[in-house]
Parts: sequence; C-alpha cells; structure tokens
Amino acid sequence: MMRELQRELTARNIPFDHEANRIRCFPHIVNIACQTILADLKQGFLLDIEEPPMSDPPTEKELGNWQHYLNALESDLVGKCRSIVATCRASGQRRQALLKKIDEGNRTGYWKGKLDDGKDSIRLVQLLRDCETRWSSTFNMIDRVLELYVAIRDFLLDLDQSDIADSLLLSPLQKGVLQDIHQVLQVAHLAQELLSAERTPTLSMAFPVFETLILKWKALATTIPELKHFIDLGVSKLEEYLGKARKTRLYSLAMSKSKFLQS
Repeated sequence: MMRELQRELTARNIPFDHEANRIRCFPHIVNIACQTILADLKQGFLLDIEEPPMSDPPTEKELGNWQHYLNALESDLVGKCRSIVATCRASGQRRQALLKKIDEGNRTGYWKGKLDDGKDSIRLVQLLRDCETRWSSTFNMIDRVLELYVAIRDFLLDLDQSDIADSLLLSPLQKGVLQDIHQVLQVAHLAQELLSAERTPTLSMAFPVFETLILKWKALATTIPELKHFIDLGVSKLEEYLGKARKTRLYSLAMSKSKFLQS
C-alpha cells in the first residue's frame, strides 16, 4: 500500500518515500519475535545444537545437567500448560473444585511455606486459556499456571484418573525450565505493557523500548544460557525490524519533539 501511495504521489510531483514514512507496529514486531521463540520451543530445535552453553571443556556434571534440561525442553512445556488448563477447565464442576481447593487451603493455612513467592495464600482466580497466535495470551497462561501450580498439583492428584495426573504433573526440573521460559517472555510482556499503559502518543518511546528489550534479552541469555539459542532468535527478529524502522524519519522527529515538549 505504501509503495502504491508513493507511485501516486510521485506522479503528482509530490516527494514521498514509502520506507521513510512507514511506522511499524511495536506489538506486531514483538509478537513476531516471541512467536519465533515459542515456535522453536515447540519443535525442540535446541536439540540440534552440538555445543552446550557452558565451560570449555564442560565437566561431566555440566553435561549431565545440560542433558536433563534438554529433556525437559523436549517435553513441550508450553503444550503441557495447555493440557493442564484444558483438564482443569474441562467442566464447570472442575473449575469450581479447583477454586474450592484454593479457598480451603487459604482458610486453613495449608499453603503456608509451600508457595514460591513466600506468601501464605493463593489468589482465587481461574486458569487462563491461550490463543496460539497471540503470544501475550500464552505468557498469561503460563504465568497463571505457575501462580496456581501448588493447588493444581493437589487438584490433579485428587482426580480419580491417576493416569491423567501422571501425564500432566510437572517434575521439579520441568517447573524450573517453565519458569525460565516465563522469564524470557516476561521481559517482552513488560516492554509491551510500558507502551500500552500510556494514554499519550508513544512513538517517541518506540526506539528506546526496542533497544531496552534487546539489552534485557541479551543479559538474560547470560543468566539462562540454556535458553540462549531461543533468546538469540528473538533478538535477531527485533534487530531486523529495528534496522528497517531506522529508515523512518518520523521516529527521530517524534523523539526530538518529545524532548522539546518536556523541557
């Protein structure tokens, strides 16, 4: 459409550059980056990597831990979250039963000392389904599963079908890897929320938020080297679109106007 607009304006002797006047959608770009990460996580492409992200040469213990981490990744933890949510929300009766278990634990103090956040109670909230084409809904689903997992675990163990519980329960390592994936997505979630929360135009903030997101992801890749492969894929997508966005002069104009108005 922008190219067609350029042709029409050029025919009327009006200067117009389709690249220099294109404003890219920040949430769309973040969505592409996060969907790239999630798609590779689902396929388990990390298993193709021969060099483990550790010391050279790696110790026997490091290699063992690396293999266990890979096995957890290979189990498609995001897909497992979807199965947990689908099972717990399969009927109104199950949804109410999970809420009842949470409420009873809150009233009796049963959750005290069992929660990762150190709190004594769990919020009375439902699990969330996600839409695979909207990465933020996947983040929210994972976030809620982790928040309620202690109650979910007890709820699944109470089900008559033990085979369902066995297939859905997360091992301590799987839960830890899921928390790592959650951290990666949370960085993008917070960046997107920063722009979405503003009621005034945020074009001037796009570049700074882009660059902050890239820096945060790169820092996280050193903190969680096991996920560096996936983080690098997201960073690569962001840098690709950031390079394209730099051709648009409106970003520079918006940033300079923003500084002028604030002074």
